Amino acid sequence: MKKAKSILIVLLISANFAFGQKFEAETATLAGGAAKQASSSASGGYYVAQGEGNLTFNLNFAEAATYNIYIQVASPNGYKANNLIVDGTSITFATNQNSNYIKLKAVSFLKLAAGAHKVEITKSWGWINIDYIEFEKVDPATKFDINKKLVTPNPSSEAASLYQFLYDNYGKKIISGVMDMKESNWLKTNTGKSPALVGFDFLFCGRNYSWYNENTPYNETKALYDKNGIPAFCWHWRDPSRKTEEFYTEKTTFDISKISDETSDEYKAMISDIDYISGMLKKFQDNKIPILWRPLHEAAGGWFWWGAKGAAPCKKLWQVMFDRMVNFHGLHNLIWVWTREPNDDAWYPGDEYVDIVGRDIYKEGDHSSQILEFNDMTSRYGGKKMVTISESGSFPDVDNLIADGAGWSWFMPWTGDFTRLAKYNSLDLWKKMFASDYVLTLDEMPNLKTYTSTSMIGEKSNDFKIFPTYFDETINIHSAKKIQEVTVFNQLGISVKAIKPKADNLVVSLAAFPSGLYLVKIDENEAVKVFKR
Repeated sequence: MKKAKSILIVLLISANFAFGQKFEAETATLAGGAAKQASSSASGGYYVAQGEGNLTFNLNFAEAATYNIYIQVASPNGYKANNLIVDGTSITFATNQNSNYIKLKAVSFLKLAAGAHKVEITKSWGWINIDYIEFEKVDPATKFDINKKLVTPNPSSEAASLYQFLYDNYGKKIISGVMDMKESNWLKTNTGKSPALVGFDFLFCGRNYSWYNENTPYNETKALYDKNGIPAFCWHWRDPSRKTEEFYTEKTTFDISKISDETSDEYKAMISDIDYISGMLKKFQDNKIPILWRPLHEAAGGWFWWGAKGAAPCKKLWQVMFDRMVNFHGLHNLIWVWTREPNDDAWYPGDEYVDIVGRDIYKEGDHSSQILEFNDMTSRYGGKKMVTISESGSFPDVDNLIADGAGWSWFMPWTGDFTRLAKYNSLDLWKKMFASDYVLTLDEMPNLKTYTSTSMIGEKSNDFKIFPTYFDETINIHSAKKIQEVTVFNQLGISVKAIKPKADNLVVSLAAFPSGLYLVKIDENEAVKVFKR
């Protein structure tokens, strides 16, 4: 069927405001069937029924600032997922069924320069009612407060050292990764370098497959860790009842809700599988190998059986698994990674059960920094959890990561085509990533068995704080005592600025210097890295 042409009316809105400015949906450019509707319950007396259409706001900001973006939205037709796009960078937001309007935070800590910006709400599922969008100015200095301790009581020294390494590099470098050793070997052959992190899967373990060697995960992991690589495990957990060999919801009827019934066969089957995998993880612990442990991934998507019955049983299963592995089996070598999906706040196991939060992002050919996702996750967990791209199709280009200040801990494209095909990630992009000082590769890794830093977890790292790590013109320095001297070095180690403030709080301007990496040295302390956009 030939589609009718849409006539678009572009609206330019001046956004010279101080706080909480609203932009009514009916004033946006509407296309594809989105329609203005009258309603006494809507702000301004109108809303936009999205249908299968899109909305475009063309905004103009008088000054640079950092914002949270909210959408006043109703979803009378059930759960819907749609896209918010700011200057070409998108994030998915989801709404549960609700005939009344709710104010949904869609974007957090987004830095916008002065000038023109395009904000779009586009159809994924469509069929929501949009009242307005709102921009709220926020202080970027409140963005991070990363936990310095693991959630596992008395973690192994190896797990603590690995977490310390992640903590020390968070926002300063990104760790390169790939799923599966065969992809790591392929990258070594084709680029001359190997990623620092490799993903593994307990997919075939504990199923008595005659063709599978149960020692493979351990052997490959030990070989990687002996080279100072980082092992990350997920678990495509096949039907615990053994009635099928499947893990997809549509292919098994296994009932996760029985996790609350300790007398049920399903509960006993889940515990049996957890015990088996715990035995494999115990072998790693006995050989002093820490593991990034990412079970029950993508739960809120619903496509795996552990997400088939909603939030409560999945959350319960995570907590049961944590207790069983940590307290019953005595596993202290695990760093627990939760994989977020849109609109999954009710699924989150809790801060006391999660060390790091990941996001699996599959957007073919999209090499943007995913800054909207990064900021949303940072804000959603109170800036306390490091966040990471735990899986991806296409991964972000390093230039975009640095330019936007998207400080993901690591990235890890999935195996096969996602690693090797140019439509996802070209070989030239892999080489560019591996050549960047911002990207850590295997040959650049320290000895993780003995890794320490000047800021060990749980201890005060310095008597001063420098922020933000990514800046445009100025950095702030707060100190517990008066600072005698501040020296700034460029990437070549050449001093480009020196001041003697004799103050405990100061703002240092680097506006005159070009973009790039700088080292800031406070008195006799070790230099701290910052990046000028």
